[in-house]
Amino acid sequence: MERVAKLVSRKPPEGLTDWAPVRDALELWGLVYEAVWIPDRGLEQILDEWAPPRKRKMVEIRCSCCGESRIMPWGKTDERHGGYGFLQEDKETCETALVGSGDKSVCPICGAPVRVRRAAEVGNGYFVADETRAMSASVEGLDRYLVLTGWTIQRRVYRNARAELTVLPAEAYVFAREYCRKLMGWRNSYSGNAGYFITYLRAWSEPEKWHESWGGAGGIFGLTPQLVAESCLPNCKLDVYMEMFHSEKPKYPVLYLRLYQCRPNVENLLLGGLPMVLDDLLYEVYHGYRWPEANIHGNISMALAPMTELRWNTLAPSRMLGLTREELRLGREQCWGLFLWRLFVRTKAQGERLTGEDMRNAALLGGQNLLELIGQGPVPKSIRYLLKQQECYDWADPYVAEEDCEELGEPVPGAYADVTTLLDYWRACQTLGRNLDDAQVRFPRDLIDAHDRALDQLRKQENAAKVKTLAGRFRIRRRQLAKYIFEADGLKIIPAGSQRELQAEADTLHHCVWTYGQSHAEGRTAIFFIRRTVEPGKPYYTLELDEKTLTVRQNRGLRNCAKTAAVQAFEDLWLSWVRAGARRDERGRPVLPEKKEARSA
Repeated sequence: MERVAKLVSRKPPEGLTDWAPVRDALELWGLVYEAVWIPDRGLEQILDEWAPPRKRKMVEIRCSCCGESRIMPWGKTDERHGGYGFLQEDKETCETALVGSGDKSVCPICGAPVRVRRAAEVGNGYFVADETRAMSASVEGLDRYLVLTGWTIQRRVYRNARAELTVLPAEAYVFAREYCRKLMGWRNSYSGNAGYFITYLRAWSEPEKWHESWGGAGGIFGLTPQLVAESCLPNCKLDVYMEMFHSEKPKYPVLYLRLYQCRPNVENLLLGGLPMVLDDLLYEVYHGYRWPEANIHGNISMALAPMTELRWNTLAPSRMLGLTREELRLGREQCWGLFLWRLFVRTKAQGERLTGEDMRNAALLGGQNLLELIGQGPVPKSIRYLLKQQECYDWADPYVAEEDCEELGEPVPGAYADVTTLLDYWRACQTLGRNLDDAQVRFPRDLIDAHDRALDQLRKQENAAKVKTLAGRFRIRRRQLAKYIFEADGLKIIPAGSQRELQAEADTLHHCVWTYGQSHAEGRTAIFFIRRTVEPGKPYYTLELDEKTLTVRQNRGLRNCAKTAAVQAFEDLWLSWVRAGARRDERGRPVLPEKKEARSA
């Protein structure tokens, strides 16, 4: 097997640092400060010529953006900032803030966003004010390898506030017709003082076993149709894949090319099928599938493992998607993404057909939980029914948190007729023995009222028995899940401890979490309570965790309202800690996983 490390240049292509995505991504400049003593020009010194000279401690700042310097008032900080910083007045609020080393601020001279460092910390070296990544494409070698090179671009700032852009070769993927090789330009290192950090190598290393680690890219510098046509993969349409979609999600060029090497008919899906479905599938594959390490041939069949929904044994885009030509035409007109395509295809497999109007209604309803309707009831009628029910409850926005409504002076969201509410009602009816074949039972005139009455009746029947039967199992379950107790940013998460606690949670938040008691006690699911630390006894949000995949199935607040931004951030932080092993220090405090960006800064 040919060694390709010598073919790939470690010198960045000309114009890379002037490329718009790179310029826009490097937002922060550097600001260096150090203490200085200046003559005191106070009133006493001016009036008394015989007064002894005095000096005043100030701080000199130097900005790498404008290149100017200024004397600022000295201020005392904690040891983390080196013991001192400078006082800066906010022009909008006219409040004085203390800025120290490590802070992000704005330059008092030019107003540019800056990262602040003390001069003594910089020393004779530099610090990285900002960093971004970029990928470039080239064709190398006699075999016309298509090479995707990943670069790390750093804005380095020196003690004298001089700034320069440094481009470091990080990774490269060399694509032949049937296999791919990876080149590494960095490695993880460890220091007792600095912890884990990234070290960039002086030459490419070529591992025999590897996995794709670059991830998403917003664009590829130098990628043109002509370059693709000159490569060994002239029909891969990588340029089309990178430029066709204008969504917020990044593209995954390495994953796409690996898939193309195994199934060249993916280009038909890209050009004549539903390209947004392919885009969403690649995004889902990268974030939801654990890729094993690959050998030099790359285990190309891995790319197909999580994409079994597509029919690869045909060339027609419509058949690949499980659609007719007319259905594909409808999907292209309505710009179906992965969610709408799955809803249509899975509903079709159950013997029902969704019309164009039904698909527009589904897009209005939104939410991936619409897929849960399939197999539970008539999907088209359920979609129309939910839209009509929501018209009766449009007086308040269910996605605005209760405390936000109070600040904005808006009504607090009440009941909301969504898929979760409807499915909860159907489950309650089945348990109570009601006939869901009766249209009036399945689709009541007032869903919220019928939902509350059904759950109340079911609660009275089951609650007393569950409290006694599941008490012991709840105690065991609570001990098992105690390792996931976590507190941060004014919120805390704890496992459910009893059926009574689930009942109290359901009564306060007006949802059906109490019906999950047996599943939680038997280990089929895991129910947690999110509380404000200032109100630990008041229900706030209820979270359901899938312990096998460590994913959140649902996280609902008052009357099944959606998560606030603060709750979402807390959930993400807790989930990252749980997936990292839920480690704690010797005092029992959670040890949060370090981010690569923080280690490389």
